[in-house]
Amino acid sequence: MAFQDVTFTVFVETVIDGQLQVSEPASFTLAGVNVIAEHVTGPDGAPALRVRAGPPSQRGFARFEKTFVAPATFKLYRNGEPLQSVESKNMFLATTLDLSNQA
Repeated sequence: MAFQDVTFTVFVETVIDGQLQVSEPASFTLAGVNVIAEHVTGPDGAPALRVRAGPPSQRGFARFEKTFVAPATFKLYRNGEPLQSVESKNMFLATTLDLSNQA
């Protein structure tokens, strides 16, 4: 499989007000990504989960962070297949994964 053929997708899951919330997906490549999960107020006024994905701080790495107190799980998929789950229990404390072995 060629370098450019590898695509990752991440979803975030957490519990907000007793309800399981799952984010919209964010996709990225082997170049890497910074993913930040946030609690927001949805259009209907209900709590929701939003994921912001941006350029990586360091090329070839995926960095996962959340800005809320509740634990969250970042579920990572490689070309549509489950790859790894990253548990985040501390807000503003990022977890970083090296993607260099995924080419």
